[in-house]
Amino acid sequence: MSAADIAAPTRAARRAIALATFLTLVPLTLVVAGLNELILVHLGGTRADAHAFTAVNMATGIVSVPIVMVLFRRRPNLRAWLVGSLLIDAVAFLGMNAAGSVPVLLAWRALDGVAHLPAVTLLMVAANRLAGEKRGATLGLVATSLMTGVAIGSPLGGWLVERGASAVYLSGAALLTVAAIASLAIPPLPGDEPVMTRHRYEWKRGSLATWMPLAFGFLDRFTIGVFVSTFTLYLGEVARVSPSERGVLMALFMLPFAALCWPVGRLADKIGWYWPIVSGTLAFGVVYATYGTVPHALLPVSMVVSGFTSALMFAPNLLLVSEFARRGAGEGLFGAFQVAGSFGFLTGPIVGGIAVEVTRRASGVPSYDAIFMGVGALVIVVGALAALVLAPVARAWAAER
Repeated sequence: MSAADIAAPTRAARRAIALATFLTLVPLTLVVAGLNELILVHLGGTRADAHAFTAVNMATGIVSVPIVMVLFRRRPNLRAWLVGSLLIDAVAFLGMNAAGSVPVLLAWRALDGVAHLPAVTLLMVAANRLAGEKRGATLGLVATSLMTGVAIGSPLGGWLVERGASAVYLSGAALLTVAAIASLAIPPLPGDEPVMTRHRYEWKRGSLATWMPLAFGFLDRFTIGVFVSTFTLYLGEVARVSPSERGVLMALFMLPFAALCWPVGRLADKIGWYWPIVSGTLAFGVVYATYGTVPHALLPVSMVVSGFTSALMFAPNLLLVSEFARRGAGEGLFGAFQVAGSFGFLTGPIVGGIAVEVTRRASGVPSYDAIFMGVGALVIVVGALAALVLAPVARAWAAER
């Protein structure tokens, strides 16, 4: 069999994974731009309820991902797991549509987390097994598909919520059903022996570097968690931005993020993951810190810059996860990465929810500027720490080539 004969099904599998990833991620942000309307207006909920809505699916996902990964190793039928997870997620969206109260809505949202996060994790595992030597490019393609779905979900959700809450939830259910159908096109995947040698992430607890992939996974989702909850409330409460414009602003963040993940992944294949991660993290922290002070007219520029710097962080970090996995950490690292990210997305809305209450001024409006400055400062600290901790690792791995 020629190299072309081998490469053709591999390319087809990558396209199938990319399509399934895209369709799976659109519903994630479909509900975000209209958070105020879906929770506060439609069901008469509170700001705390809105933050809980963005957090509860992460909490259940933290529990479900390790369980599904264990079961998947025992019965490694990727298509069956993906189809089942995505159809359950579609049912959860139908349940949210029928919910008549906040507690019922949150119960269905919890089921959404149980199904959604394992599906995303398995798609990453599939992409890693097909990555070959140019792992940055392949994982960057998956990241682009993931973030394109997230980016499209924001403006689409803002447009749909103006037509009613049912339009949002029913559209999410339909997209997840199509994602389940698309996942049927993913062929049986080869076992990647270097990755499969260990299924659990075995930390070298004395080395801070081995914790950095999880730290970046946490930080990435933590900042997004604050963004989709607290920043969304800021746009509606202080900046007086309409739901449609909120969706557009989120898209201006997500679309450059999505478009640049693949080229940044290819760049990381050439120059390594170290400099993109460090420079992207530090720059993103600076931009994030200005969210509450930037003039309304410059918000679109701030979102575009945020997307560019986020791509520098995210795609090379997937490569870092893959490299640690190949060097003995094991395929379970992808599950651990998702759990760390889920903790971040869970913590972000919780921290944001607490912050908007404890920083409330006499006027009743929270000190949003101080909240975003604090989060930005945290990102900068982690970026500086990564620059010190990961430099020896980058040099050692470069010497192996």
